[in-house]
This record gives sequence, C-alpha cells and structure tokens, in this order.
Amino acid sequence: MKKILATLTNVLLLGGIVMAKEVATEIKVRGMTCGSCVVSVKKALSQTKGVKNADVSLEKAEATVVYDDAQVNQQQLRDAIKKAGFEAELKETK
Repeated sequence: MKKILATLTNVLLLGGIVMAKEVATEIKVRGMTCGSCVVSVKKALSQTKGVKNADVSLEKAEATVVYDDAQVNQQQLRDAIKKAGFEAELKETK
C-alpha cells in the first residue's frame, strides 16, 4: 500500500511540473530614477522563487519578467517590486 501511495504521489508531483508553464509579463515600474534603481528592481525580481529572467528598463519604466506560473504569480512579482521601494502595476495591453 505504501508503494502504491508513493507512486501516486510521484505521478501527481510530475503532473504538476508538466502543467507548469513559463509566462512572460510586463510590469510598469514607477519611482526609478537611475541605474541603481534598475539594479534594485532586477535583483528583487531575480531573487523571487520561480523567476527565470527579469529585464528592467529605466527608459520604458518597466520590467519584463519570465516566470514559472506554478511557483509565482503576477501579484507576488509586483509585491517584490514594492518591497524594493517602487510602485508596480501590470502594463495595460491594447
């Protein structure tokens, strides 16, 4: 019985990994005024579990983030930016 339960658990865990996907999002970042701000935002995002890549642009005032949606969500990304001392909101799409 224990072996069957362990096998079932492994199947469910692997199924969760298969269902996870990488997602890209753009987040408007307000309050950045220099290169150090960019580094702070990028560091905050990069240290967030599930973030695969984070690019931050001072000129565009935004961050482009690629993340694993099974480990982190957009609200957590915005919270990480806010914790670093900046305002964050999802970029509106047209």
